[in-house]
Amino acid sequence: MNSKAILFALLLFSAAFSFTIESYYTDAEVQPNGDLRVKETITFNLEEVYNEGYRSIRPADYGSLSNLVVHSVTVNGQPVNHYSQEYDGKAEIVWTETFAGENRVELDYALKNRVEIWDDYAKVCFEHYGANWAVPAKTFRSTTAMPEASRGKTMHFEVYSSKKGEAYIEDLSVVIEMDNVPSGNYIGGCYLFAKDAVNTTNAVDGSAFAILREEREIYGSESIVSPADAFPCAPCICPVFLVLLTVAGYMYTRLPQFQKLPESILPPSKEPPAAVSAILRNFYDDKEILASTLLGLISKGAIDIMELEKKGYTGQEIKRERTILFLKKTIKKLKPYEKTLIDIIFDEGRKKEVDLDALAEDFKQIKSKGAASKTIIPRKMDLFKKQVKEEVKKKGLGDYIYKGRNKQQTFFGVLVFFIFMGGCFFLAMLPEAIDFIFYLLEMQDYLYAGTILISGIGSILAVSAAAYFFFQPEIPKGKETEFAQWDGFSRAVKASSLNEEPPASALIWGEILAYATALGLAGKVKKHLSELDDLVAKKVEKLDSVRTSSYIFYSSAWGVRNLSKYGNRSGNVRSSGFSGGSSGGWSSGGGGFSGGGFSGGGGFR
Repeated sequence: MNSKAILFALLLFSAAFSFTIESYYTDAEVQPNGDLRVKETITFNLEEVYNEGYRSIRPADYGSLSNLVVHSVTVNGQPVNHYSQEYDGKAEIVWTETFAGENRVELDYALKNRVEIWDDYAKVCFEHYGANWAVPAKTFRSTTAMPEASRGKTMHFEVYSSKKGEAYIEDLSVVIEMDNVPSGNYIGGCYLFAKDAVNTTNAVDGSAFAILREEREIYGSESIVSPADAFPCAPCICPVFLVLLTVAGYMYTRLPQFQKLPESILPPSKEPPAAVSAILRNFYDDKEILASTLLGLISKGAIDIMELEKKGYTGQEIKRERTILFLKKTIKKLKPYEKTLIDIIFDEGRKKEVDLDALAEDFKQIKSKGAASKTIIPRKMDLFKKQVKEEVKKKGLGDYIYKGRNKQQTFFGVLVFFIFMGGCFFLAMLPEAIDFIFYLLEMQDYLYAGTILISGIGSILAVSAAAYFFFQPEIPKGKETEFAQWDGFSRAVKASSLNEEPPASALIWGEILAYATALGLAGKVKKHLSELDDLVAKKVEKLDSVRTSSYIFYSSAWGVRNLSKYGNRSGNVRSSGFSGGSSGGWSSGGGGFSGGGFSGGGGFR
């Protein structure tokens, strides 16, 4: 080859790779009529201006060009001229405007009649990322949403790709994520869902799941989501019952030993509410601590409350009053987390009075991540949690902040293990267990039936006993006296004898309610209000209404924090809207997806 030919080849090679894919996001939604609506956002970086860009689609995904309906194409947010055509055996969506530098291309199109109705499931297969992209993509994410009518029903999916990424179910969608997708790599998915979730005449004879299962075997599928199968294990019941009984006995011997002091309704000290909960429960609840802190501020006189008639109510009797909080005065001895809560409620001093319920409703009206980030709430809520934790650590209780919660998680993890292994047969498979026992009775095998029944019920009781013993708190070292004192306080709150030696001051009752709230016992105080004199009972009930409102306030404020961080109020990233029988896998090839001329992709020319 002469030097001119070599130079020409190098120029062609460099031209072919004069763009990069910064990110590739695709959202596909199965329509109730069997169509597939696809929205793609691809961010390119171009070194030069091209005559046109194109996105090619493999033949298996559109059938004929009439099945490809392009709704819109935009580049950097502006609509551009576009058209669709068939070229080199594939369909193309072509746009005629490109720019040097960043090009954020948004494609909105539909593939008509894509869903097939098989004998057992509806099936849709779709190539999310074609092998004919000549350059890698730095970030890829696809979301394929099944119809709402498939909620709660079984769904199966398989992801096909040479390079393995991550795939998971999020509500009714299957999400696929991959970083640094190599050029020449395809990413496709096949999805099986409830056949009655769509209404289409595109029927196919046979079992879609049988084909999927066969492909999984052929291509060495790696399971991502497995069906929640549980099988009876009657012979295991008796020995497992004995094991659980032994465990319960052992846990009984581990109960904390301490000197029980007489009940006292007066808080024994001025500890931070979270520290009291850590001592007595080995954990604290953020929502309860916020409510407890607010009640403590009211008791200290930093905040005052007043109840006003609800605006707009014209009935003969006031059914609901508004509880207004007033920023009364600044107390120098406030804890850092108390000052932060005042900042959250009163907008860093810009407000002097606040309707707590109305403020919570205002927080709920914040809809976008950007709007949430502009408020002080995310920063202040995180600061409040941090300062509360620091106060607990100052008291030498840092090791006891999570022990109680960890115990719960450990116990339920063990419980799930026993369910999976057949140890808790009656809990996991109660209907089958009852049928099996009736079968044994019909066969007059009374000994076997009785053994299973007694062992099953005994297992439940043993687990319950072990749970009760296991959840008993650990007494922090060096805090034995404080533990006993606060234990006496908690028993007094739970008891129905609050009127025997009631404190005369309603201010002290506010303090009692504050600590009871931190320990999750506020309901006990409310239950026994009738045992107090009318004046004190009414004041405690007013404080209790603040506590209830503060829970709503906490949820709304924390929702704003999550919105600013995750883009949603729950803070949850992953969840499933399908049944426990759903499954998913990852295959390195096959499934009707392949590279080369049969795959989609795109580029510029």
